[in-house]
Amino acid sequence: MLDQLMEKHNISQSELGRVTGVPQATISRYVNRTTKSLKFHSLKALAEYFQVPMEDIVSRRDDI
Repeated sequence: MLDQLMEKHNISQSELGRVTGVPQATISRYVNRTTKSLKFHSLKALAEYFQVPMEDIVSRRDDI
């Protein structure tokens, strides 16, 4: 879902990292599924930026 939110808001990984304080490498690992979890503060920052519940950040398209 994070990649979908980024596309919808037309924001790159590097820009998202800059405005949220979440390292771009962390965003990349999550989007590319090389990690399955985010630290709470990263999850919270991303959810606040996109104004969505934290659950929306961690849901995956194929979870449906």
